Amino acid sequence: MTNQGRFTLTALALALLSGCNNDDATPEIEADTVFYNGTIVTMDGDQSVASSLAIKDGKIVGLNVESDDYSSEDTRLIDLNNQTIVPGFIDAHGHLSMVAQTVNFANLAPSPIGNSDTIALLVNEMQQFWDGKTLAEGQWMVGMSYDDSLLAEKRHPTRYDLDQISTEVPIVIVHVSFHLAVVNSKALELLGIDATTANPDGGKIVRVSGSNEPNGVLEETAMYLAMGGLSSAPQSADAVKTTFKAAQEYYASFGITTIQEGAASHESVLLYEDLGASGDLFLDIVAYPTWDAYSMMKLDGYAPSKTYTNNFRIGGAKIVLDGSPQGKTAFMTQPYLNPPVGEAASYVGYPTLTSEFLETKLRSYLDEGTQFIVHTNGDASVDVYLAALDAISTESDDFSKIRPVSIHSQTTRDDQLEAMVKYQMIPSFFSAHTFFWGDWHRDEVFGEERAIRISPTRSASNLGINYTTHNDAPVVDPDIIRLIYNTVNRVTRSGQTLGEDQKATAYEALASVTKNAAYQYLEEDQKGTIEVGKLADLVVLSANPLTIEPEKMNTIEVLKTYKEGQLVYTQ
Repeated sequence: MTNQGRFTLTALALALLSGCNNDDATPEIEADTVFYNGTIVTMDGDQSVASSLAIKDGKIVGLNVESDDYSSEDTRLIDLNNQTIVPGFIDAHGHLSMVAQTVNFANLAPSPIGNSDTIALLVNEMQQFWDGKTLAEGQWMVGMSYDDSLLAEKRHPTRYDLDQISTEVPIVIVHVSFHLAVVNSKALELLGIDATTANPDGGKIVRVSGSNEPNGVLEETAMYLAMGGLSSAPQSADAVKTTFKAAQEYYASFGITTIQEGAASHESVLLYEDLGASGDLFLDIVAYPTWDAYSMMKLDGYAPSKTYTNNFRIGGAKIVLDGSPQGKTAFMTQPYLNPPVGEAASYVGYPTLTSEFLETKLRSYLDEGTQFIVHTNGDASVDVYLAALDAISTESDDFSKIRPVSIHSQTTRDDQLEAMVKYQMIPSFFSAHTFFWGDWHRDEVFGEERAIRISPTRSASNLGINYTTHNDAPVVDPDIIRLIYNTVNRVTRSGQTLGEDQKATAYEALASVTKNAAYQYLEEDQKGTIEVGKLADLVVLSANPLTIEPEKMNTIEVLKTYKEGQLVYTQ
C-alpha cells in the first residue's frame, strides 16, 4: 500500500491525527487528502508552522486538523514521515517556450551543465548533435547557451568558427544570456547582412577588427534578425504537445506550480490557448507579451486577465530596456571594468529603446490598468525606467493595482530602491548570477566594489521591499532550491562569497519564490502561502529550508509537487 493510495483510516492513523477513534462521527468536511506527521511551512509569518493539512477540491480546507472533522473512508491519508511541505514555487521570471524548444537544439553550455569549455569543443558539440539529422528545406542548425565568459578563449565564437560546421546550411547559436547570438556566413547571406548593413536601433552588428565586415556576432535587437532560425524546423501538433508536456514536467520536478512566459509572441499565446483547450496544460502559465506583440494582440481583442482559462492567462506587457551584464550589453552609469573588444574605456553599454518611446508605452499601460514588467539589468536602465514614471505618472495612478516590475535589477543602487517604493515597484532579482557569473562580474565586468552588491537583496529588505528572485530559465535551469541557496549564501563558482552584506535570510529567500512572487502576479489571494481557502499548490521537500544549515540548502530534494491537490511530480 502506498501513501498515495486511497484507504480507510486505521486506528493508528486516527490516533496520530486526533488521539481518538469515533467510528460514528460524521466529518465536518470530507477532505480529499490529509497530510500529517510533517512540518508544514505556511509562510504566513516567520514562525508559522502546522503539523497537518487538509485539501478538498483543489483548495486548502484545514490546518492542524482533527481527523474526525476532515476524514472519511475515502480520504487519502499521507504520512509525511517528518518531511516538509512549503507553498508551490512560483517562477517570477522565465521563458517556458524557450525551455521547451531547447530539447530540439544542441546544448552548448559549459561544464558542469554541458561540455563546451572551448570553441573547438563547441564546434564539435554542434557537429555531433546535427550529424545524421535530416533537415527540412529552410531549416537552420541551432545551438543554445554558449557562454563566452567560461570559454577558455574568453571570446565569442565567430562566423568563421561556425563555418567549420557548414557553409551551406545556415547556423545560429544563442548566448546563455539570450541577448547575443552568432551566425555563420550562410546565415549572414540569407539575412542580407554585410559590410554596408547599418546597426539596428538598440542593437549592434559586431565587425571584424579594422573593417566593416560582420564577424557573425549579433547583439540585442540585431540578434532578432536571426531568431527565425529557432522556429525553422516543422513540428506536428502531437510533437508540440509532447514537448510542452515534458517542459511542464521539468518545471514541476523543481517544485514549480506557476510558470512565466516572459517575452511571449502572438503565436505563443495562441499556442498556449490551444494547449489549454486540449487539456495539455497542468501548471499555471502567465504570459507577458513583448510590447510589439502586445500591441498587435490588442487589435485582435486580447487583454490581460487576472483569471486563468484552462491554466493560462495574459498577465501584462514586457519591455526590454537593455542587455545583459555578462554579455557586457547592460546599460550602466559607470564604464565596464574591461570593455568589449573594439570599445573605448568609457563604454557603458546601451539602451535598446528611447526614453520617449518608453514613456509613451508606460502611459498607455497605466491608462489601461495593465501590469508591465521591464527588463533592467544596468543601473542606467533603471534610471531610465524610474525617470519615465516620474515624467508620466499622476496622483490618480494607483500603482498598487499594477505593481510594475524591474526584471533582473542586478545593479540597482540604494537610491533607486528608495525610488521604487514610491511606485510600489517590485525588483525581481536574478540572484543566481552570484554563482554562475559572480567571479566574471568581479574580475572582468564590474570590479569588486560593484560586483559585491549585484542583486542587492539585503538593501531591498532593509527598505521593506518584498522583492522576488528568479532563474530566467533557460538562461539558468529553473532550479528553485539552488536559487534559494544562492540568494542566502552568495557563493561563486570559485567558492568565494560575493557580497556578505547582501545575503538574504532563509525566510526572505523562500518568500521571494512563494508569497512575494504571488504578490508580484497579483495572485496573493490564491497562492504563495498555505492558508485555508487558497489553492493547494504544494511542494514536499526532504528538509526544512528555514532550519537547515545555510551551506547545506542545496542538498534539499524536491520529493513531490502538487498542483491544486493533484500530484504532478514524484521523485
